[in-house]
Amino acid sequence: MSVRERIAHLPAEQREKFAVLVRAIPVRLRYGPAYRRTRRDILKAHSVPFWGQEERRRQLIKLLSVAASTEYYGEHFDYVALKSFDPQVDDPFTVLAQLPVLTRAALSANTELMIAPASRSTVELVASSGTSGSPILFHLDKARGAGEWAYVQNAWEQDTGYQLDDWRLFLRGAVEFDESKDHLVQATTGEVVLRIQALSPEKIREHWKLVTDRSIRYIHGYPASIDYMARLLETHLPDDDWRYQVKGILAVSEEYTPAQAETFRRVFPNAKVSNFYGLSERTVFAPMDREWVFHPEPLYGITEILKADGSPAQVGERGRIVTTGLRLMGHPFLRYDTGDSAEVVGFNTWGEPTFKDIKARRGREGLVRADGTLFPTTPLNVHGHQFLCVNRFRFRQDEPGKVALMVEPSARATSEDLKDFYTTMVSRTKDQVELSFEVVDRLQVPPGGKARLVDQNIDGVVSTWA
Repeated sequence: MSVRERIAHLPAEQREKFAVLVRAIPVRLRYGPAYRRTRRDILKAHSVPFWGQEERRRQLIKLLSVAASTEYYGEHFDYVALKSFDPQVDDPFTVLAQLPVLTRAALSANTELMIAPASRSTVELVASSGTSGSPILFHLDKARGAGEWAYVQNAWEQDTGYQLDDWRLFLRGAVEFDESKDHLVQATTGEVVLRIQALSPEKIREHWKLVTDRSIRYIHGYPASIDYMARLLETHLPDDDWRYQVKGILAVSEEYTPAQAETFRRVFPNAKVSNFYGLSERTVFAPMDREWVFHPEPLYGITEILKADGSPAQVGERGRIVTTGLRLMGHPFLRYDTGDSAEVVGFNTWGEPTFKDIKARRGREGLVRADGTLFPTTPLNVHGHQFLCVNRFRFRQDEPGKVALMVEPSARATSEDLKDFYTTMVSRTKDQVELSFEVVDRLQVPPGGKARLVDQNIDGVVSTWA
């Protein structure tokens, strides 16, 4: 474990005692050998694709062998192809394709049986709901931080120029420090951590000063939260010049939308955006390019996009995203159903699909019509001038067929603007649900910090993939 990683696991108050020591260590040494090795392999796989393909093969052979030693994969009747796998004779990619798709339900129910016998002391239990609101349980290798950070840093550097010694404003929902505070300066990690729930028109001047005082040029966090801050800056600090110095928006952990991109271009015109598709389960890492196409990293995992009949989707076709992790061996994930779908754009050097237009196939981001069927929220995303009159908006549903549109207006909003916004939403939900309108002083952000579009209070609502 690297010096940075050891210190990062300390309580926030203790961590800062080591700040001077950590910042004095050269960056190339601070993150440890696992970080350096992973960065080197990422770059080598792209510069020498043949080596990348052979390394993928080696890692997959190792993964299949480890999986065969587990109680679940090694004894389950659906994994006959795995049990008979001979790496001297069989192609590992062909064998992988013969295995069943692993569902979230099967993962949660059998995670203990999926742990490699030799790794029981080196994995830890993780619980995650992702964007679905439905918790799942699984195990991950404890020593994963440095390698994960190598992938994130590589994406940030290539997309925005971010370097390891650069400071970031980090907008977070769940924070480690005293909840009476809005922020915490973390010199050990080069972050000013700002509590998302504290963002408000009344405090935007105070919060932005945290950025200008330290000449911070990178903003990190959920795109919805960065978008909200940007709108507050635009409205309440229109003459501030530092936003022109912002070089990068480091968007993580939730969907990044064209409407947000529009805001960032307007408020931070010189900033580039880094966004990637990844999972808590650590089976895929796919940076997004300027055309909104996602490119899976070849050594991180194996990505498939499958149609309803289980066959690979071709260019222009949509299918479910299924992934196999190649990095973490303590708890193998073989052909794991991510719960998302995407459209195939092409195929990369290693034969994996590149993709766009990711949609969550499960979750609570939907409205229920009067007849009990689900109305997806995709048509409710707003672009253009109508969005300028609101800081945030959210739908609340307590009974089928009826929905309240709650709006936190911007400082510049007029009654006519809000009426126009409501009219737009009524037209988008016409013949689907009956829409009422509520103007509120402030929409609260959930404790975890992720903004949501729908407060869905009807039990048992589960969306289906598009």
